[in-house]
Order: sequence, then C-alpha cells, then structure tokens
Amino acid sequence: MKLISKQLVFSLAAATVFGCAKISSPTGGPKDTEPPVPLRSSPVNYSTNFKGKKFVVEFDEFVDLKDVSRELLVSPPVPNRPKVVMRGKKMVVRINNELADSTTYNFNFFNSVTDLNEGNILPNFQFEFSTGDSFDSTYCGGQITDAFTCQPLKDVKILLYRQFADSTPRTQKPECIGRTNADGFFIVPNMKAEPYYVFALRDLNNNNLFDMPNEAIAFCDSTIQPSFRPVTMYDTITLIERISRDRKDTVFRDSIHAYTQMVTTLDDMQLHLFTEEFHIQYLHDVYRPGKRTLAVAFNDLVDSTFSISPVTDSAYADNWCLIESPLPTDSVVMWITDSNLYKHDTLLMQVSYTMKDSNNADYLQVDTLEFISKTNKSVAKKEKKGGRLASIFKKDEEPEEKKEEKKVSELKADLSISKQVDIVGPIALKTNYPVTDFKPENITVTRIEEDKETAVKFTMERQPDSWRRFNIDFKRDESMQYRILIPAGTLTDVYGNINDTVRQEFKTQSQDYYSSVLLNISGTPCAHSIVQLLDGKENVLKEYTIDGDTKLTIDYLAPGKYGFKLICDENQNGRWDTGNFSERRQPERVFYFNQTVETKSGWDIEYTWIVE
Repeated sequence: MKLISKQLVFSLAAATVFGCAKISSPTGGPKDTEPPVPLRSSPVNYSTNFKGKKFVVEFDEFVDLKDVSRELLVSPPVPNRPKVVMRGKKMVVRINNELADSTTYNFNFFNSVTDLNEGNILPNFQFEFSTGDSFDSTYCGGQITDAFTCQPLKDVKILLYRQFADSTPRTQKPECIGRTNADGFFIVPNMKAEPYYVFALRDLNNNNLFDMPNEAIAFCDSTIQPSFRPVTMYDTITLIERISRDRKDTVFRDSIHAYTQMVTTLDDMQLHLFTEEFHIQYLHDVYRPGKRTLAVAFNDLVDSTFSISPVTDSAYADNWCLIESPLPTDSVVMWITDSNLYKHDTLLMQVSYTMKDSNNADYLQVDTLEFISKTNKSVAKKEKKGGRLASIFKKDEEPEEKKEEKKVSELKADLSISKQVDIVGPIALKTNYPVTDFKPENITVTRIEEDKETAVKFTMERQPDSWRRFNIDFKRDESMQYRILIPAGTLTDVYGNINDTVRQEFKTQSQDYYSSVLLNISGTPCAHSIVQLLDGKENVLKEYTIDGDTKLTIDYLAPGKYGFKLICDENQNGRWDTGNFSERRQPERVFYFNQTVETKSGWDIEYTWIVE
C-alpha cells in the first residue's frame, strides 16, 4: 500500500439529503437536465434500531432504475440480493435477509437511479440505517490502479475484514465493501474504529470471493485503522459593506470564513491491482493459412513437451515439419515439409501438451485436431474476418490456387525499407518461407558517392524467434546513398527453393533530422530498474537497464511524441513480474514520467524525472 497526497474527487455523503422538490420545466421549455430529487422515505434515512423488511423512497418525479441488480452495492454484503421495484414515484426495496444486530447497513445505488424521461442520473444515491442504537461512522478511501499500466480502474470492489487467515478472501465474505468509480476512486463507509485487512478485487463472478485464477487482486501489506482528524476548511462568503440611504446602492465585500471539519485519517490509500500467473492451459484456435502451414494457438506458453504428429495411414517423413519459433511460445507455427501431407486439403493431427490438474500438478493432454486448408471456400470466407494468428502471416502466403497460377513457389525475399532510412538500427530482411541455409558472404553493401562506390562491412544475423527474419546491420553516414545486393541463390528455404536477386538503393537521413533527450532520473526506489522508451501507443521502442539514479541519453529520436516508463526489476530478470497473494508478494512497482516528451528535428532536450 502506498499513501499519496490526493484529494478524493467524490463526496463521502452517505445519502442525498431529502429536501425541496425541483420545479419541472413547462412543456416546450428548456430541456430537463436535473436529476430526480428524493422527497421523503419510510423509515427516514439514517434511522436507528431498524427492524423492518423493506424501506421506501419517494421521488419528485417518475424514476427509472438502470442496471440496479448490478449497480446496487450493500455493505456489509447480504446473502440474498434485495428486490427493488418502482411503484409510481416510489422505490420499494425489500431486503430479503436476516440483518445482524448492532450493525450499520449502507445501500449504495451508484448510477442506477435516473429520471424516466431524460435519463438524468442521481449519482451516488445511498440509503443508510442501523439495527442498533448508533452508527459506525469511520470510513476509508483511495484509488485503485492497474499494477502494470498505472491506469485507474472502474468497478473494482474493495473488501474489508477484521479477522484474517490465509484463506480469508477466498472463503469469507467481507465485513465492509466498496466499489471504485470511473476514475478508480472509492469510499468504504460505516467502518468500526478497529483494524481492518484491505483487499481489492475484480470480481468476475460477482460473489465477493477471490475464487477464480484470472480474477485480479490487490492487498495492503498491513492492517489499517481509520479515525478522524480535524482539518481547517476555508470558505469565501460575501458580506454587505454598506447600503446607501436611499437603498439604491449596496456595496459588498468578500470575507474568508474558517471552520473545522473532521475527516478520515485514511482517504488516500492506493492499491495496485494485478493478476497472478496461472497456467490453466487450453487450446485457443487452430489455423491453416496455406497447404504448407499449420498453427496452433494456446492461452498460455507451451514448452518443449509440446508435440504434434499426423493421424494418417500413409507414410510420412520423421522430420515432416519445421516449427518456426522456438518453444516456449503460445502460438506454434509449423511448416509442413512432406508433400505427402501438405497436398491434402484436410489433415488430422494429434497434439499433446502439458496441462495442470485441480491440484496444480502437471499431466499430458492429448487432442486430435482437424486442419482445413484456406483453399476450402467456407473456411476462407470465415477467415476474412481475421483472427488471432492472421497477423503472423499477413501476405506472406497466398492461397494455393493463386500460387500455381502465378508460379510463385520460389523463395521470395524482401528488404523492409523505404527510400529514406535511419542512420542507426538494423535493416530487416524477411522471406515467405523458412530459410534453412544462407550465405552472407554473397551479399554486398555499397556506399555510393558521386565518383566512386565503396564496399561497406556489415553483419547478417537471423532473428532469434523466426526462421523467416534476418537483420542486416552496418555503420551508416548521414545523407548518404547506399545499395544492398542479395544475389540469387544466397538464401535456400526448407523446400529447396532459392531466392531471386534482390537489389535496393536508399538514402540515409541527415543528422539534423534527429533530436536527443537527456533524462536525469533521481529518486529511484529500487537498486535495479528497467527504463522503457514508449511511443504514443505505449509500444516499447527501446529499453535501458539502470542501477539507481542516473543520467540517460537517448539519441537519434525522430520527431514525435514519446513517453518513459520505469519498472523496478527487484529480481533482476529483465522483465516486470506480477504479484502473488499466497506468497504475500506485491507486483514489481511501475512508474510513468508525468510529461509527454515531444521532439522536433535538431532539438536537444533535457528533462528531470524525480520518480515518485
């Protein structure tokens, strides 16, 4: 739990004050923008010694109830949901539960109460009563954010317990409960002046229990005990300075009025919601974009225990396929190398992979899957809508009929560059089929000047996660013309095809096109951190590992808008790690630079980032 100095954006008010009705606009007048007004109730709001089975609230106009079964939150929770109905302008709430003695109950309708005609919302409407002689009046508040993105989260429940065991949030209903608004803020009212254990939960099955592995949770490391503290508040009031004798002129003056108000000592809690790592493995999708390609998508990573074999009476080679990316991966892409198999429109495959049983023990799951080629018209029509694996292939492989018409069975190689190239960074070479042999010594990279051409030293490496991607890198000068020549036969694919000649010329950017950012980082809360440079969509462009406070220089930035993110890499494994409730382990902390970094050509900008 981290305490932050932040004013909550919504009021603690436990119920809308019953007062005068608003005056409705006449027909044809201005549009009604006012929410309904509660006029009276039976019993009155804030009643003590409540013994009834229902309460009734009357409004000044006809009211509609929007999603009241989802919006209504009762604290402390009751086993059976109250029944809420409208009778004219009256809302009748039947409790349908035995109520505990000497307990304060809060019925929060959030945004469910609206007027019938215009849908104006009566926000945060609450009804409160006590089954004893007095009210529990302390409260706590704060904000819930996502542990990795730091974004505020809506509709997250806050669960409070006075007693705690290891299984408490999994098996016990909370004693007090709240829920976050659209900005992630929450209030939990009517607490006793005692210590509480605090949890936040994205309750997917709406049972107030942490009983599903994909439910996100947050927790405080220690108990909290709210109380009240006096705070001096200031209001500006307008006073009459003087009135003329003829009473036609009045002079006013402003005066500052100070008064003391009691507020909670805990209104700025901040909890970070995380989802634990869990490995309930299942098949997500099967895909056959072309006759030679199979893909199996899982919801989680599969390791080296994954295996696949054809279910057929025909003979096939032992090395009948090539897996494109190394395991573990959650999308296994396979290239069929045996023509006895890929010539069939439909293939049956036996797939085995590791699963977890109810005791979290490993066992081997075996499935038989059917793969139908995209040349099947019904399948092709379905796949036009796109799918999880469609982006893997894009235009790399066309339907088999088109291949035969265009005679494009040869290996195709493409340099993914335009006529203008950055000074730094590798140049990507991609192919449509997996490459099993390549001869970088055949390739030439040339710098072209007015009166001469000069050979340039370069490196060529296969990208570690693909048989179809390579990086060509070399030192480049600004505003200079270059040529890359890949002769025919340099690349050989898994089917024995060789590439045609690839020749591409390009010019590098000028040095003035780029900018640099110097980032002075201080106040880092951890010894080892990862700093990420982000684009406008939060894609990671670069990563830097730092030890404590540092000065970080980022060169060769194209004009644009960027952000920075810092991850506390406590275990130094080079990535962000989520939390685990059973181990009482919080997720690794994440911080965002609170400014958007905008660069322009030729700029050198310096920023100071005090991490907090």
